[in-house]
Amino acid sequence: MFKVVELRETTKAGDATAWAKEAAEKGYDAVFSMGGDGTLNETVNGLARAGQAVNFGFIPLGTVNDLARALHIPLQPEEAIAALKDSKLVKVDIAKVNDRYFVNTIAAGAMPEAVGNVSIEQKTRLGPMAYFLTGIKALQSRETSLFKIESELGVEVRRSPLIVAMLTNSVGSFNNIAPLAKVDDGTIWLAVFKEFNYLDILKIIPEILAGLPINSEYMTLQQVKKVRISVVDDEKLTTNMDGDKGPDFPLELTVLPSFLTVYVPRKVTSTGFSPVVVPKELFHG
Repeated sequence: MFKVVELRETTKAGDATAWAKEAAEKGYDAVFSMGGDGTLNETVNGLARAGQAVNFGFIPLGTVNDLARALHIPLQPEEAIAALKDSKLVKVDIAKVNDRYFVNTIAAGAMPEAVGNVSIEQKTRLGPMAYFLTGIKALQSRETSLFKIESELGVEVRRSPLIVAMLTNSVGSFNNIAPLAKVDDGTIWLAVFKEFNYLDILKIIPEILAGLPINSEYMTLQQVKKVRISVVDDEKLTTNMDGDKGPDFPLELTVLPSFLTVYVPRKVTSTGFSPVVVPKELFHG
């Protein structure tokens, strides 16, 4: 029995969202996307807005590809396509934030502000390290914001340079922040980093590059199902969601357990990050 496959190529922001929603509403058997984390996010937003059950698959083409790493999908497009021949379906959580959805992370603070300005040239030359190096430089500014965090665990006000809500164990290609996070654990992992000084930064860089989990000396980590995050001093702080600009504060986050049904390889392959030497220039200028 033959299957009809329709191929569309995006030309502007919002195309993937509109087409995924249309495909789900028309009862297509499956929707696949090829692209980076931003294209993936757009596609999932379309599926979520349709509210129809449809199998989903994706071929990673971006710089980081966090969900692919978490699901052990090969990062090379040809290998990812070949792996579909022997794949299985797994359930994957997503989360709603205000009127949008995300599949990996949403972050705010000095680091997300900086990494949002990483150029295509930097990403091409350095890959995921472009985000890491830019983010570490941003932390040296020691800029912080005052956040109010309201969840089922209580209410707290914290001053922090970086706050990250995660659904997977891969953030910017690293798995140091929430290494125990699972794609189907039904929770949002919320990391609130403490204020860094210069010695903290010198100490944490080799630990991150070595793949060591970040401990409570640098951050607190909570599991929540629903959380509201606001900026106390009404600072105009932007967010970064799945690699692109996210919604404005306040943020209302709710996990949607096992929302996606995703094709993944039966055979697990390594998608890890290879440690590199950090340039001395990182601490100057």
